Amino acid sequence: MFKILTCFILLLPVGCFAQLKITDSLLKIKSSADSSIKIHPAEKLYLQFDKPYYAVGDTIWFKAYLFHAPTMSLSAKSGIMYVDIANDSDVVVKQYRYPVKEGLSWGNISLSDFPAGNYTLRAYTTWMRNFDPNGFFYKRFVVADDHEQTWLANSETTSSIVNNKLQANVKLLLSDMDKTAIVNTALQLQVMAGNHHLYKQQVQTDEKGIIDVNFTVPDKATGLKLVAEDKEGGNKITIPINLNRAEHTDIQFLPEGGNLVAGLPAHIGFKAISEDGKGINISGIITDHNQKQVASFSSLRLGMGSFDLNVNPGEIYTAKVNLPGGVVKEYPLPIVKSTGIGLSVLNPADKDSVIVSIASTNDIIQSGESYFLIGKARGIICYAAVLSLKEGTISRKIAKQLFPSGITHFILTNTKGQPLNERLVFIDHNDNLQIELAADKQIYAPHDSVAMHILVTDTAGTPIAGNFSMAVTDDAQVKQDTLNSENIITRMLLTGDLKGYIEEPGYYLQTKSTEAWQALDNLLLTQGWVNYDWQADKEHPVFAAENEFEVKGQVQNGFNKSVKATRVTLLSKSPLFAKDTLTNNDGRFVFRNFPQIDTPAFVIKAVNRHDKSFNVGIVIDDVKPPLYAMAAGPAIQPWYLSSDTALLNTAKNNRTRIEQEYLAPNGHLLKEVTVKAQKIVKGSQNVNGPGNADLVLDETDMIKAGKKNWLDILQEKIKGFKTGNIKSYNTRFAIQHKSLADEESATGIEIENLPRYFQWYFVEDKPVKFIIDGVPFGIYDKAVLASPTFEDITNYLQSNNAEDIKGIELNSSTKYSNNYFRRYIPFDWQRSLSSYNFSFVEITTRSGRGPALKANTPGMFLYKPLALSWPKQFYKPRYTVNDTTKHLPDTRSTIDWEPNVITNKNGQAAISFYAADKPTVYTLIIEGSDGNGNIGYKMERITISKQKPDTKL
Repeated sequence: MFKILTCFILLLPVGCFAQLKITDSLLKIKSSADSSIKIHPAEKLYLQFDKPYYAVGDTIWFKAYLFHAPTMSLSAKSGIMYVDIANDSDVVVKQYRYPVKEGLSWGNISLSDFPAGNYTLRAYTTWMRNFDPNGFFYKRFVVADDHEQTWLANSETTSSIVNNKLQANVKLLLSDMDKTAIVNTALQLQVMAGNHHLYKQQVQTDEKGIIDVNFTVPDKATGLKLVAEDKEGGNKITIPINLNRAEHTDIQFLPEGGNLVAGLPAHIGFKAISEDGKGINISGIITDHNQKQVASFSSLRLGMGSFDLNVNPGEIYTAKVNLPGGVVKEYPLPIVKSTGIGLSVLNPADKDSVIVSIASTNDIIQSGESYFLIGKARGIICYAAVLSLKEGTISRKIAKQLFPSGITHFILTNTKGQPLNERLVFIDHNDNLQIELAADKQIYAPHDSVAMHILVTDTAGTPIAGNFSMAVTDDAQVKQDTLNSENIITRMLLTGDLKGYIEEPGYYLQTKSTEAWQALDNLLLTQGWVNYDWQADKEHPVFAAENEFEVKGQVQNGFNKSVKATRVTLLSKSPLFAKDTLTNNDGRFVFRNFPQIDTPAFVIKAVNRHDKSFNVGIVIDDVKPPLYAMAAGPAIQPWYLSSDTALLNTAKNNRTRIEQEYLAPNGHLLKEVTVKAQKIVKGSQNVNGPGNADLVLDETDMIKAGKKNWLDILQEKIKGFKTGNIKSYNTRFAIQHKSLADEESATGIEIENLPRYFQWYFVEDKPVKFIIDGVPFGIYDKAVLASPTFEDITNYLQSNNAEDIKGIELNSSTKYSNNYFRRYIPFDWQRSLSSYNFSFVEITTRSGRGPALKANTPGMFLYKPLALSWPKQFYKPRYTVNDTTKHLPDTRSTIDWEPNVITNKNGQAAISFYAADKPTVYTLIIEGSDGNGNIGYKMERITISKQKPDTKL
């Protein structure tokens, strides 16, 4: 293991007292950094998944590794991990909480409630929230379903300028799920920009299933998509249109060290991103103000590259860039500074040292000031030196052995520690764990037992005991993309320290070539970095590390003052148990050591010495999850646009597996019978009677919703729930909102022909009136001027969560809304409002007290925390030798999932599983850690043959 904490080297100048004082300042910077790392070490998280994409009804299997960031050993600081899953609208639809022990956790997530679409998983600990949120773990994945989507599409989009107008050409090949072309079929095509219809026309596929569409793209049009619909056959498909217009290419030029300085040589990195968010290859020249060429450049890979430039004083440089399609566009280079310092680093892959060079302008040389050169890795200062620039350009050869494998951050600062120049480089000692997978046969037959022997060593061949996880997938259904997918090595040594989307992360560390090493250096020249340092202005963490599941809070009196030495009891109904404790001098209490609970619900009471509740309040420490930030990267294409046969097979085989659940004992498919029991919301004030509504979400739905706020639930569960604008000429309608008319205007009886607009919630095209426990809340209330505004309603819906309510009922159709209209719209308003169709949303709270929502009585609190999720056992079928039993088709895409592979002191472990039905190739991926700072990854493949082999290794 690399001992990062012992690798500090300090180069001390010898001289006068002033220099000793400067050296002392550097020592203080080092000491402060070390102290911060020791007291507040960051955590880094990596999750291995069984496969990169899924089907509806599938299950995600994962293993989590939580690392102590400075040493890469497994972290013992946090005992709880959170997982959020957001849909393609960046709305969090599910939240989970998992126990972590000694830096390890594993579990599963059922996708039975997830419709087909694109999702992003975010994982973090509470302690990680004290640091840069870019350090959270993100994973984007697809959920496919060939039952809902019956067509596949391959599309090719090009664009051109015709008569100064942008023309798009879309060639579309349509096929069914068996990849049979949809030929000679009449379709209705619509081109849309967001929700706006641009064009509509009738077309017909040709004998190959191809459509060729041309249309003009309006200026500033975004969110373009093509909708093709076969109204006769009931098929419909939506295709996003990515034009990748050359003029919309984003290009950045980034000088090494930070600036272009007059008179100093410059090494400049560049990065070109197309409209779809991916790298695009470019070339071009650099010209000065006289249009004279002074340099040329060409991207090496994924739109990134670098070039050298001699920078002249007062010069203005321009890049003339050759873009795809023959477009040439000019981009200005950064402004040349007249004074400054340049920092450059040479990092040859085959050398044991890096060369750091520092050059400066004459004014800085003559100032005689000193500077600090600091080399940091994983937040630790591994190298520090005091430099004087009196001699002009200076170079330092710095041994790579001072730094661990991964990203090293060189920083030049002034003597106050303020950064002046920065540069990232990658150090590779090739010291990752060596993992060998050996099968007991060369080839296997379907239903064979497969035994895999695992050996883990370090680079010297010493056996390593550690903890690993392994996934086995069927190549016919799962395409394991080693370039685009992250693994534990790319995450922990590279991408986890960089901001934003990294395209093809596997290429940089798995491809051992001169080009890959140069491409990696270009990446580090152009990519922002994640700061894992503790912020100096933070004396105490905002978020404490959670070591275990706890229930804690404070007892307060009517004046919000703490109440000490008060007995607090916690009661659980299922499982049945009770706990009690006393508040401390700050009125605080905590309960620990809980049993495993699937759906926790606790009644917490503060009682006096006579065991009686009294007039105090209980405040629970329940930290809200962080706001969801969209994961960086290009939009994921809908799964049905993929030409990936493996993904299609996953979706089709998943449907087969689901159908098997309906098979009768004789093997015949049972006719699906849907039995719907009417949902009832207990205590509902529904004027049609409880459960008589267009949509009913009962208490079971609320339990599944967990900590979601009401607005999220309404947006997720009610189709067509949205915001919109209402226009009205009716004075009574307008004056109840301060944003529509002031109180002076409200005293009038009529405001003729004066339109009023305001924002409100709708279900489809019907404005919503909220009813809370039978109490109207919103527009058209009798207490006109006291009615809440749209902002009030929004804040109210967002400030309450599913735990507070028993259910929601939507009354939107005439059948169910008429009684509500007569009940809740004032009679003298009904004529003027009769042209409106309304949707009424009845919400039943646990307190039954209407919009006030005070669910907890004095001295008592009902608390429903987010439950800890516990892992299930991965199912593996067993087949016996010469088995003649007729089995259902074995359509597994994940053949085996082993989340807890432990190698012994000899570095050995073994796992086994049974092959499925068909000849194919299986991919095995194993990764993990020895717990002491070393990680490893290995991918192997084995063959399942048609014949019954008998060859042993």
